[in-house]
Amino acid sequence: MTEHSLTRWEATSLMVGAGVGAGIMAVPFLAERVGLIGLAVVLPVAWAASSLIHLMLAEVLFRTGQDLQIVELMRLYLLHGRIGHWLLWTVFVFLTIAFLANLAAYVSGAGEIVANLAGIDQHLAEGLVYVISASVVFFGLRAVGVAERFGALVLVGLVAAIGTGALRLPFHAPVGPSGSATQWLALYGMVMYALWTFYSVPQVVKGLGPDRRGAVRAILLGLAINGMLTAAVAVIALGISTEVTKVAIIGISDRVGPWAGITGSLFIVAALVTSYWSVSLALADILRERTGIAGWAAWLLATLPSLLILWMGAWQFLEWLRLAAGATAIVVALITIPMYRQAQRTGPVREPGWTLGRWGKPAMLALALLSLILMAVGSLVSID
Repeated sequence: MTEHSLTRWEATSLMVGAGVGAGIMAVPFLAERVGLIGLAVVLPVAWAASSLIHLMLAEVLFRTGQDLQIVELMRLYLLHGRIGHWLLWTVFVFLTIAFLANLAAYVSGAGEIVANLAGIDQHLAEGLVYVISASVVFFGLRAVGVAERFGALVLVGLVAAIGTGALRLPFHAPVGPSGSATQWLALYGMVMYALWTFYSVPQVVKGLGPDRRGAVRAILLGLAINGMLTAAVAVIALGISTEVTKVAIIGISDRVGPWAGITGSLFIVAALVTSYWSVSLALADILRERTGIAGWAAWLLATLPSLLILWMGAWQFLEWLRLAAGATAIVVALITIPMYRQAQRTGPVREPGWTLGRWGKPAMLALALLSLILMAVGSLVSID
């Protein structure tokens, strides 16, 4: 096994860690407005749309035959010439800002919880979260894969513990379907965000090397586990909470008991830290590829600014989350589908070992574009 290689379970765990973040605790508050039937409709639709988009990027990488991140793939397939050169740098800056928004949200959210649990200053807690999170990324893809393997087990175990504690309580979830179109869109946008692991696909493909079908299975299974965790938290919150709160674990702990609040808080911290590993690793690779700087410098630029920006007190946690969700969806909507079509036509690897086949036809691509637009809109609408 090489320094950069992953097992299939580590690759799957990388997808799980990248996707399970703060959004999972926001889903129940939005799901209450459309009911269990609405959630049962939105979740598989979001999973199918997300899977299609993630696998598009995987096929682009298969057809390219190089371990490149999204920005350099755009350079190969879309943005050429003098104008393309400047557009590429513009997109690079825009994506970097979106990544830093995500990372700042993770450090902020985890730091606040650690400060409350340990009774320490929040800046100190954020610094501790940063050190623990960034230090794993310093050692590269292999270290992140191993860490994500244990992180995924922790996430599943904590949700199972909360679910077991909730079994003794009466279940009274709203069935539905109900709610306005805006509320359905808001739920869809948040579920898509909870499933969004797009920028970890290059790491999965790189880590599994020539095992193309293994990469496809890791992507699909990782997204499925994310969906099941999202569904489990939502069903628990909807079924037992006296009031479904904006952060679901608050309402759950009011009914299950204080231990559930601690368990849920640990789940959020684990979710944010595992997301930090995946996102900062992807950003470090993007920075290294685009600028040619050394690996340690790319790591530092990918991790430290998120902490410094946070300490400057720019925005609150939820505002970072909303910005990152909407901005990421818009960028990906603009670039993924034309890049995929171009890779089909001009990619240097004509027999990539796996393709979308009929799922990559124009009609499916149009649905993928629509799903991304709806994700962007749903991430930005207000239901208050």
